Amino acid sequence: TCFLFTVLLLPVLSGAGVAANGHTYRRTDPVTGQQLQCKRCPPGTRLGAHCTSSRETDCVPCGQGLFTEFWNYIPDCLRCDACFDHQRVVRPCNGTVNTVCECEAGFYWDQHFCRRHSECKPGHGVKASGTPHRDTVCEICPDGHFADVRKTNAGCVTHSACKTDEQLVLPGSRWHDNVCASCDHLTLKESQYKRGTVIYKQNCCI
Repeated sequence: TCFLFTVLLLPVLSGAGVAANGHTYRRTDPVTGQQLQCKRCPPGTRLGAHCTSSRETDCVPCGQGLFTEFWNYIPDCLRCDACFDHQRVVRPCNGTVNTVCECEAGFYWDQHFCRRHSECKPGHGVKASGTPHRDTVCEICPDGHFADVRKTNAGCVTHSACKTDEQLVLPGSRWHDNVCASCDHLTLKESQYKRGTVIYKQNCCI
């Protein structure tokens, strides 16, 4: 509805019957039949009455919650837009410009409403962070890389290398890092690294 209304207003706002400078329009006086060049109303106002052979165009200021952005001769100001759910006001309507809204943090505009940014699946990292205008872009982590599942929308990073006094207990995957430990650590944490202890002892503790 708003789109059709805007299209219908285009000739009135900036089109047919307009002089080269864009600040006047032509009309025929219904009483005298005289061709008149009337002044348009400036932004922030609307047409109160057309000009006549003896009177300039009468322009009326837009009221609260209304605006006109261009020189015009429309009978009514346009209603300011209201922001939708999960939107914030970037620029308030001030009579000469419409409200500018933007999706709040964590959301992006998806045609008709603000949608929450997608979260990358396990094994996938953030290739491009979401913005108010675009969803998060995810990519599958390549071999030797992982995205930490404990962090929201982490990027793919390289598996950590074990220190010189450590051995690899559990090889890294796309969703977790390499798990490294020393013999002393395994002895203290044997109950937590039951499977890792066997692997590790085979490597260096036996």
